[in-house]
Amino acid sequence: MLSKFCKYNNWANSFLLDTLIANSSSLPESCISLFSHIVNAQTIWVSRINGITPSVNVWQVNDLETCKVLLEESVKALSQIDYSEVTALPIIKYTTTTGDYYETAISDILLHVFNHGTYHRAQIAKEMKLNNIKPVNTDYIQFVRLKS
Repeated sequence: MLSKFCKYNNWANSFLLDTLIANSSSLPESCISLFSHIVNAQTIWVSRINGITPSVNVWQVNDLETCKVLLEESVKALSQIDYSEVTALPIIKYTTTTGDYYETAISDILLHVFNHGTYHRAQIAKEMKLNNIKPVNTDYIQFVRLKS
């Protein structure tokens, strides 16, 4: 199931990014800030899984081209995970951006990443609607309907 959630997450983020780019001239800053947060957080979690220092800060605001690059890099990294073996993968030890230390199973990290994106995509949809921009449907069931 995590493999399917990964594909959904990648589809939804890419679909939303295309829409943000198409509406960039009228896009409120809140949409860019929230989308930056999605890709930054995903980049940070991928970095932790791979044992490297993240190249971004969690609430750093990027332009849409930088978001696109970060998204492509993190999608590639997430797609290289062997999801059939994810429960056998080691616990990840990391320090958060606030300095707290944790140890978490990769499966839980991945579920968090995918759920986190859904949460913030909904916030972006609301912001788009409030600014008279038609939001895109990034619901999981829409993904299933389109990909079946």
